[in-house]
Amino acid sequence: MAHERLLDRDMQPDRESVLKAIGKEVAPIWGEVESYIGEQFSDYEREWIFYNPQHGWCIRYRKAASHLCSLFPERGSFTALLPLNGDEERKALDMINYFNARIRETLNQSSNLPVGRWLWIRLEDYTDFVGLKLLLELKEG
Repeated sequence: MAHERLLDRDMQPDRESVLKAIGKEVAPIWGEVESYIGEQFSDYEREWIFYNPQHGWCIRYRKAASHLCSLFPERGSFTALLPLNGDEERKALDMINYFNARIRETLNQSSNLPVGRWLWIRLEDYTDFVGLKLLLELKEG
């Protein structure tokens, strides 16, 4: 499914354009995700990057070579890219029943990577945020 993202390489988004794109219903979740990551992962650098022509702009959180996650604003929602190593993937699958149906479906899809996976999670409501927090906590410890 294609999602309308911020694809103009020459126009880095600002807060106003992100909130306009994601919409009033999802804006509070965007704010909570940003606050949560800023508080719990304060040692990670927050930066806007143009990911590629298909996915457009995102906010990437990283510390040196360690990639925590990236947030891609899009019309009516946003998507989080969350790379998991093999151990984190196993832990996530062990607690699969704690996630909502959308995240369980994503976790049940096979990965093309030999070890671990890249999870693309579309956040549309608060239950998606709860699942994202659980997954981010796996990366902490």
